[in-house]
Amino acid sequence: MNTMTTPIPTRPRLTREDVLDGRDVAELLHLPVSTVLEYARRGLLPGHKLGRRWIFLRDEIEAAVRSRPEDRSAA
Repeated sequence: MNTMTTPIPTRPRLTREDVLDGRDVAELLHLPVSTVLEYARRGLLPGHKLGRRWIFLRDEIEAAVRSRPEDRSAA
């Protein structure tokens, strides 16, 4: 019997630098932690709820920030 194994696609492993909590994102974006958590709850920032905690992936946050149009008209 010929048993061919299908290779399992591998994803890059996440490191501590890749996974952020609300405080890390707040520091990165210069926002209050409460604002970061509210934006995540409303879907404005990509986040993942694990139990009572929110976690954020650095790549997802950076992509979201890059894709948002800048509104500097108030300055």
